[in-house]
Amino acid sequence: MVGALLEKFPEGYTPNSSQVKLLKNIDQAFQDGYKFVVCNAPTGSGKSFISKTLANASDEPSQDFKDLITSYTAFKIDQTGYYTHEEECEEQRPAGAFALTITKALQDQYESLFEGTTILKGKSNYISTIDSDIDVEMESLIMPKNILEDHRRRHKCPYHNDRRDALINKFAALNYNMFFSLPNHVKKRQYLICDEAAELEDQLVKEFSCTVNFEMLSKMDVVVRPFYSKNTANVVKWINNLLLDLSDRIDELRDIINTSNTNNKKFLVETRKQIVGLRNLHSKLSLIIETWNESEYLFETTKDGITFMPLKVNKLSNHLFKYADKVILMSATIIDPSNFCKSLGIDSSEFKYVEADSTFNAKDSPIYCNTKVKLNYHNLKRSLPKVVEQIKQICEHHKNDKGIIHTHNNTITSFLSNKLVGSRFLIREPGTRNEEILQQHLSSLDPTVLISPSMSHGVDLKDDLARFQIIVKAPYLPTKDKRIERLMNDDFHWYANKMLCSLIQSCGRGVRSKKDYCTTYILDGAIVESIVNNKHKLPKYFIDRFL
Repeated sequence: MVGALLEKFPEGYTPNSSQVKLLKNIDQAFQDGYKFVVCNAPTGSGKSFISKTLANASDEPSQDFKDLITSYTAFKIDQTGYYTHEEECEEQRPAGAFALTITKALQDQYESLFEGTTILKGKSNYISTIDSDIDVEMESLIMPKNILEDHRRRHKCPYHNDRRDALINKFAALNYNMFFSLPNHVKKRQYLICDEAAELEDQLVKEFSCTVNFEMLSKMDVVVRPFYSKNTANVVKWINNLLLDLSDRIDELRDIINTSNTNNKKFLVETRKQIVGLRNLHSKLSLIIETWNESEYLFETTKDGITFMPLKVNKLSNHLFKYADKVILMSATIIDPSNFCKSLGIDSSEFKYVEADSTFNAKDSPIYCNTKVKLNYHNLKRSLPKVVEQIKQICEHHKNDKGIIHTHNNTITSFLSNKLVGSRFLIREPGTRNEEILQQHLSSLDPTVLISPSMSHGVDLKDDLARFQIIVKAPYLPTKDKRIERLMNDDFHWYANKMLCSLIQSCGRGVRSKKDYCTTYILDGAIVESIVNNKHKLPKYFIDRFL
């Protein structure tokens, strides 16, 4: 019965009109037999509640599956290299739901909203309970296998405890990388919710890409054979030879640790770090070889090394989607549903598109555009001084407000860092992390202004954390990138959609709830032109904000 999902809405909360409509449409789509639902919902519309509702509506994992996971036997590997209970796990019916996110912040959001939600992060996020000086990822290189397994079996490892809970509970939030790293036989879910789905293509490219750094390998005494030919067969042969060399060096380093009598902790830790690095590289290259025939892989050589990446992910996406009965692709920035699904290998007959109504008052968060200056590669340096004066005027107008300036590239960031002086401006310098200046901004009692090229998504600047924001330049992808250049030449609409998607994401950083408000200033006239040309594709809630 359509509307049954509403009965599973998180206890203690009341759905708004937009959520009611969205859940009814999702319910209908699944009843009509669609595997995929593409859901376009504005920032702050409560997408997390949709995820939790679906999880509540899912089946409980079977007791047999829970017993296998809890007893740790689902992760034991036999002498042939296969998991001992692989078949038993795969025979279990899919149950429960995974919400896949991009950032740790989104995972933390799920945990804070819904009591009992399990979040599972990478091993490097967990401190070892064996040795507090290292993370869990290093444990397997320190302890004998039998002792380590006993430690985990007795549930003393924080990472393995969270992994167990994530698999046996109905709902867990993981990032995409964590999902891919799980053994395949424990991944199956009834519902797979892909949050920030507009970024999914990029996540898949990242997952199936790898960089071989010659200098790093040389320091680890791995001899890299010369790479001369761009013939596909020779490239595959080169990768396979490197895989053999990596395996040999990993074995050598393990022997060094096992036979060493030294108590030099620094030496042992550094050696173990080398093993982890080589093992991760081996895993990445193995995945590329495994999927070589599923996608056209690009490879780009520099003096420092070689980078491999897939041109398209339309066939690779099945390595994600095949583990779920139903898939919900949620985002606030899906520009063109048909092209979006095509890029992910989803046939037009397989998905239903639904759109949530905005609960925001567009007039409270207007977008002002400057049409006089168009910033491009040729006139950027000449036009930036004019732009700086505009930024100074806006910041003075909002002298008592916190805000953010989206630069979208390091050139503009560097220029502004020399022109906008004073403790008010917190600038993301090259080589630093967003988290560092973001924390300063959050904790400061002064009206600080963030300046960064990469805070268009995954950053929650609610309420007084951003009463204004400035978008300096159209966030086009860099055409110097070999993959982007190929795809742009094949389909310029894809390229334009990527820019518009990033633009909408940026405009949503300062408006996070129904009562929130934020004024946005766009300083690149080229954006206005693109919006006019693509108005029919853009969400109504976004267009309504323009003045």
